[in-house]
Amino acid sequence: MSIVDLASDHHEWLEASIAGADLPARMYPLHVDLQRGTRTVLLTFPDGWNRPATGTQPAGEELVPLSGGLTMSGQRVGVGEVLVVTPRVLRSATASEPGTRAVVFYTGSGGGWVDGDSLEAGTVSTRTLGEGVVREPVDGLAGRLELVPEVPEDGFDQDVEVVWLQSQQYAVVPRRGLPPQVEGPALVRFLD
Repeated sequence: MSIVDLASDHHEWLEASIAGADLPARMYPLHVDLQRGTRTVLLTFPDGWNRPATGTQPAGEELVPLSGGLTMSGQRVGVGEVLVVTPRVLRSATASEPGTRAVVFYTGSGGGWVDGDSLEAGTVSTRTLGEGVVREPVDGLAGRLELVPEVPEDGFDQDVEVVWLQSQQYAVVPRRGLPPQVEGPALVRFLD
């Protein structure tokens, strides 16, 4: 199992044209699970990035800023928080702050942007990353999110993705696998 340095600029970045946005972002794929319909990416937004368009898309997402911040549909998210977006929520007035880099957990198929509010459903909210459960299981988002003070040495009873917040590292840890020994609090995405 490998650890990804989320602060590094030495990844093989892809250019990501985000529907309705005026500039592309840089994206580095971290994990794809076709069976669960999930994918996780590291996104870096150029200064001045914004999406003036209003619309919906079929994927849910959870955006965890490592630096900077982002506003979507009146909700601002910054370091120490997660933006929880369920499928088909109305996305409007989306803009990043200078220096924004984030891990994004997606659930559902990519693409599928539809302009306007004809397919609007779902919710968008900002949650503080406090110890314990950050997000319970909800329709349209895989598993749950939990902030743990330390990753247990003997791992977890289910597949997880781990973001160590202070050291800005990431790993996928299979069920009953031994996790990398990285100190500090970690945001854990428990998968179904």
